[in-house]
Amino acid sequence: MSRSATESDKNRTGRDEWREVLASILLAKTAVATFAIAPFLVGAYIDHLNLSVGHASRTLSVEIFALAFSNATAFFWVHRVACRAWAQRLLLLLIALNIGCVFVSDFASLVALRALVGVVEGSLLALGFGLLGITRRPNRNFGLYFAVSLTVGALNIRILPLFLESAGVTGLFVNLSLYAVIALGGSIWIQRTSIAERNEIPVATAGDRPESPFAIATMPLLFLMVANYVYFIGQGGTWSFLERIGVQQAIDLTGIASALSLSMVAGVAGGAAAGFLDLKLGRVVPLLTAIALSIAAMCLLLGGVTVATFTLAACMFNFGNNMGHPYVLGFAAKIDKSSRLTVLSGALHTGGQATGPLIAGLIVTGNDFTNVLWLGLAAFTATVLLLLPVVVSMHATAKPA
Repeated sequence: MSRSATESDKNRTGRDEWREVLASILLAKTAVATFAIAPFLVGAYIDHLNLSVGHASRTLSVEIFALAFSNATAFFWVHRVACRAWAQRLLLLLIALNIGCVFVSDFASLVALRALVGVVEGSLLALGFGLLGITRRPNRNFGLYFAVSLTVGALNIRILPLFLESAGVTGLFVNLSLYAVIALGGSIWIQRTSIAERNEIPVATAGDRPESPFAIATMPLLFLMVANYVYFIGQGGTWSFLERIGVQQAIDLTGIASALSLSMVAGVAGGAAAGFLDLKLGRVVPLLTAIALSIAAMCLLLGGVTVATFTLAACMFNFGNNMGHPYVLGFAAKIDKSSRLTVLSGALHTGGQATGPLIAGLIVTGNDFTNVLWLGLAAFTATVLLLLPVVVSMHATAKPA
């Protein structure tokens, strides 16, 4: 083995040290903390800030759109910056912005601040994923991130009513800031150098372009990208208003919190199921099963709902979505010979989760949130139809000439 190869292996082994992995997970989890508490955030905007349903959903959507845009554009700079210094700056800025939201009193100022929060979150997510991606065992470490993120989210939802009852929406902004404070403490374990320096990545030239980056034709590729986007419109729209759907069914806040907390645990199980199944049954069967579970959950919520029914539906919804998520993105990874499609898929994923609450907020009628469930049903059904030409094209491409 050459000296350079040996040094590279040593570098990768060092980067896989548990403290660095943990610090990277903390960065990424802090970046997506808003997603986990989205139902309570929307509810608090309505109940404590007296925002309309449309304004509440728009505020959340603007933040997630900003996160998606920031995450996508970070592709061009994330490998060049000094990781620890940038992580600490971003975390301090995130704390300041979240605390700043406590002191705003008008809708326009709140939206502007939450948009800035989204920009910082998107940058943190890119940095956290970038650091996990260069570890010696990235698949294991991304799986660890997924499990830790959902577990922490479930535990946090259990205590979230305490923040709401004691301080209203201010409590939620403080809650989000605490994630950043913890990540800031862990940032001392992040490498000082940039990803490019650590991996000795050569600077690309304008002519460095793969001949044929994608393994399927352009049209099925477009269907795949649209399916990716539509899938997460359904997921984001339904999840963001799940708390309101529970309120509509006269379920108390504690019952809703317990149901959503258990659903996060079910989400961990869904992700673990995807990891266990991997490609044993291919991608199509597990994805269809996952979507069927989510559709069944929304059908349950369309009828008369008790605490038990609401809990079951929430668990089925989160299990299905977290089982399906890896397979939706897995289609992109399968046909991608470069990193560009994977990055675009991630941005569309986040963009879909931002669009979902926005559309859902526009179609709500008074205090009736039934249309949100119909949006989810339509989005998941459309996803299946959009993926059909992708599957056909992939099978055709795989056949020997």
